[in-house]
Amino acid sequence: MKLAQPEFKRARIEIVPMIDTIFFLLVFFMIASLSMVKLNSKKVSLPQSETANISPTNSIALTVDKAGNFLVNKEVLPEAQVLPTLQNLLRANPQKQVVLNCDRELPVKYFVHAYDYAKQANATHVMLATSPRSQTKGAP
Repeated sequence: MKLAQPEFKRARIEIVPMIDTIFFLLVFFMIASLSMVKLNSKKVSLPQSETANISPTNSIALTVDKAGNFLVNKEVLPEAQVLPTLQNLLRANPQKQVVLNCDRELPVKYFVHAYDYAKQANATHVMLATSPRSQTKGAP
């Protein structure tokens, strides 16, 4: 009597579950990297803009708070020390961008002073930090 030989099946690798897992990991790492943006400035009430974008990571934050105090990377400085501090930071890395964070309640003269300090320190890129404008057109 002849016994039936078991039929050997070829091993298969299922690709669809691997693709699902890879996409899950990709989304997880993208969301995790978005939360790792480093902000080196004091929190102020920024003006709103239609073209607001994510702040650069290779930057020096020059902040003017509501009281008119000048801060460089969260360090409160007398106004006379702002220019030398910016010059030292830009001398160490001339490619850094200076991001101006001015409270929206301040008069324009504070923004002009901050901008002048950045340009006198030979900053090649000066940016203005803004917050995104809300979807409602009537919001200031």
